[in-house]
Amino acid sequence: MPSTPDQQITSHAADAGRVERAQGGRDAGASGASSRDVVGASSAPHGATAPWSERRETATQIRRFLVIGFSSVAVDLGSYAGFVHWAGMPTMPAKGISYVLGMIVGFIGNKLWTFRSSRKNAAEPITYVILYAITLGVNIGVNEGLLRLGAMIFPDATSTTNLGKALSAFAALAATGVTTILNFLGMRFVTFRAGIADRRASSSTPSRSSP
Repeated sequence: MPSTPDQQITSHAADAGRVERAQGGRDAGASGASSRDVVGASSAPHGATAPWSERRETATQIRRFLVIGFSSVAVDLGSYAGFVHWAGMPTMPAKGISYVLGMIVGFIGNKLWTFRSSRKNAAEPITYVILYAITLGVNIGVNEGLLRLGAMIFPDATSTTNLGKALSAFAALAATGVTTILNFLGMRFVTFRAGIADRRASSSTPSRSSP
């Protein structure tokens, strides 16, 4: 029995409704999957990406620390030469003043550029001076220990022989390397630790927009 026009219209409307429901179900499924992806990404542990940023920051700090270190040595040697050769100052006070000037340059450069600490307190300069006093003793101890070890292994290597000069240079370089590493670690984890934590906390806090 042929269908009437009303029945045909009703059939077309039902088909359209089924198509819309099916399309809506697919859209809802896609939306749910997208939401799950976003939630999964946002709930991913920070440890998956933090080590990479930590390594980048540490690498930058090491490069800047070395630049500031060379600058401090340049200030130390340059001012010492100026005090002795141009100002006629005795070597002992000239070296003491030049060393202090190099320490000041190192403190300011490492605080503001290497580790970017904005804290204003007495703890940072005090721990900085204590750190350099300790590593100065370590430098002297490592240098002297290596010189004595070299003298035991090579008894004929005096300060006038080429081997003795090479051992002396090696001892000085090794002592400088050890103290350089200790100075970096001391500033990173002691002197400027609180300033680094403050900077990271302020950078991770979202800024509030004004109403």
